[in-house]
Formats: sequence, C-alpha cells, structure tokens
Amino acid sequence: MHNLSVLILNGSLKTGNQHLLYQSAIEKELSSKGISYESIILNSTDLRSCIGCFKCWDTTPGICSGVKGDSGNDIARKVIHSDLIVFLTPLTFGGFSSELKKMIERFLPLLQAGVVLVKGETHHKKRYEKYPSILAIATYENIDEEEVNIFKHLMHRFSLNFYPPKYIAEVLSLSENQVVIEEKIHQFLIELEVIQ
Repeated sequence: MHNLSVLILNGSLKTGNQHLLYQSAIEKELSSKGISYESIILNSTDLRSCIGCFKCWDTTPGICSGVKGDSGNDIARKVIHSDLIVFLTPLTFGGFSSELKKMIERFLPLLQAGVVLVKGETHHKKRYEKYPSILAIATYENIDEEEVNIFKHLMHRFSLNFYPPKYIAEVLSLSENQVVIEEKIHQFLIELEVIQ
C-alpha cells in the first residue's frame, strides 16, 4: 500500500483566515500519524476563475489552457494525486466561499467531455481511474438550517460528479473550542479511512 497523501484547500475569505484553527487541527492529526499533507490557503494564491472555454476538454485534454500563468493547473494536479482533499470554507448562502469555488471550477479538466448514465442521471465521464475522497467542512457564525441543508445537498451532488470513494460534508460553528474541533477531525479521518 502506498503512503497516503492529503491536500487541504483552505477557502477562507481575504477578510481573514477563519479556518486556520481547523487547518491546524487536521495538520496535527495527520502529522501524528506520519501522513504527508500539503495545505494551500487559496486567498494568498495566484488563482483565477475558469473562463468556460472548455479547451481542457477539446484542445488540451486534462489541462486548462484557457487561463494562463496562475496556479490552477498545479493545484488540480495535486488534487488528482491525493488520496483525500479537504475543503475548508465559510458557509456562504449554502455554498462555498468565492475562493474555494474558483478552485472547484478548475477541477473541470479532471473529468472528460461527454456524459455517462449513472442510476438514471447524466454525469461527467471519468478521466482517471482513481479520485480522492473528500472532507468538506463549512463553518458558520450564526446557524441557518436551510443553508446547512443546501450545503450538504450541494456536496452530495458534487460527489456524484467527482467520484470520490468516500466523502463527508459537515457544517460546524466557528465558536467550537480547539479540543472539540480536534475530536471531530479525528472522527472524520477515521470515517474516511485515512487513519485507524
């Protein structure tokens, strides 16, 4: 069995790094188990939005060539070579932060043009045999159950199109203390079979 690799995509907004506590808790847990990881704080990365040109499907398959000179291709390469990707994001109208959404849109080259029928639904075709598992953690200051439900549904739909072996989508309070956060992270990583 190969050594596991984890990529943490911190989607905190530029107004503040709200998720450093969560990022640190994940890094601490992985380090204690000798699991390699890389953390990327997206708001301090040169990352531009997908322009919807679809060159990654028909001109340079698997590589974004419509957006030039940013870090999108490099991060997408790291995503597909990881065993687990972690999304950290403020809960934004039931969705991802603008920082994380930019990166998720840049996952498009990791799939192929065309669709396949899966349980009566159309989904993008796989480009690769293996895709990473996903841990998506959204945080809130004031709970809104409708937003929580939207986020979990959004992650469920995303998982159907991105083929992760396992995924967890959770919404947690920014007021959680460090001990509680570390316990939850530990449990999530067990459920995802990253640690035992």
